[in-house]
Amino acid sequence: MINRESLVNVAEMAAGAEAKNVPAVLLSAEEKLQRNSGSYLTLKILDGFGKVELKMFNSSMATLDSRCVRVGDVVDVDVRIQEYMNSKSPVADDIRPSLTGAVPRDFAVSAPINAEETYGKIISYLDSITNSNQGGKYTPISDLAKGLIEANKDAFLYSGAAKAMHHDTISGLLYHSYRMLQSASRLCAVYTSLDSVLLCSAVAIHDIGKIREMNTTELGDITYTVQGHLMGHLYMGSEMIHDYAEANPGKYDPEKVMLLQHMILSHHLNPEWGAVKGPATAEAQMLHYIDQIDAKMYMYEHHFDDLKPGEITDKVPFGLENNVYKPMKH
Repeated sequence: MINRESLVNVAEMAAGAEAKNVPAVLLSAEEKLQRNSGSYLTLKILDGFGKVELKMFNSSMATLDSRCVRVGDVVDVDVRIQEYMNSKSPVADDIRPSLTGAVPRDFAVSAPINAEETYGKIISYLDSITNSNQGGKYTPISDLAKGLIEANKDAFLYSGAAKAMHHDTISGLLYHSYRMLQSASRLCAVYTSLDSVLLCSAVAIHDIGKIREMNTTELGDITYTVQGHLMGHLYMGSEMIHDYAEANPGKYDPEKVMLLQHMILSHHLNPEWGAVKGPATAEAQMLHYIDQIDAKMYMYEHHFDDLKPGEITDKVPFGLENNVYKPMKH
C-alpha cells in the first residue's frame, strides 16, 4: 500500500506549480487533433483524492505505447498547472510506469462514510415508518422501498451517484440517499401536510435506477451502461418499482405505487434535465428540492476542499450558477 503522504492532490495545485513523479492510476486516454498540426492526449487520472483531466500535448497513443503505459496502470506523471483563460489547466509533461510499488486500489476514493453502518441506518429508518399504523389494508409503501434496496444491497452500497458533478465516488449513491433522507425527515416535521412515509420512501430510492444506468469500478470510475444511455435512471427506477409491486400483488396501495413512480419520473423537474413529467404533487416537488440541495451542497463542499479561506473559484463550476467563495474563518 502506498504512503498517503506521498500522494499529490492535483486539483489543489496552484497555477504555475509543477510536480514531478505524481503517482496516480491512468483511468483513460483519448487522442485528439491539435488545432495546428499533430495530436495531443486527454488523460484522466485518479490521484488518490479525486479524478483529474490533464492534457499531454504533441503526443499520441503511440507515445503511451513507447513508454509501456496502459490504461489501468499505476503511473508517475510530471504535472504542470497552466493558466488558460483565467482558469487552471493541468498538463502532463511526461508519464511513465510507476516505481512506487502501489496497486490501483490504493488510489480509490470513497464517500466519507462507513457504508455498512449508513446502509443500516437507512433500513432502520424505513423499518420505523413501515411499522407505523397505516390502517391495515395495505402494507406501507416504505416496505417496498426497503425491499427494493435490500434486493439490490451490494450495488446500492457500492455505486456512485453520478459520472461527474456530485457524489461520483464509491458509495456515492448511498451517501447521497442518506443525507437526503436526513433532510426529508426533518422537513416533514415542518411541512406537516406532506405524506412523510411516501416522501421518505421516494427519497431512499429516488436514484435506485442508477445501479443499472451506470457501472462503478473498484477505483470509483463511473461509466454508463447501454441501458443507461438508452433509457436513463428515472425510467429504470420507475420500472423497478413497478416490477417489485407486481411481484407482490395486492400488498401495496396502487395509488401509492403510482405516486412513488411519479416522484421518481419527475424529480429532475424539467424535460431538458431528463424528467418524464413535472412534479404534480407536493411530495414530488419536495423530492426535487431535497435532491437539488444535497447535490449543490456536495459541489460546494468539493470546491471548498480546493480553496483557502478568502479564495474564490476562477470560473463558475460546472453544475453551479455562480463562482464559489470560501469565507474567511471567524
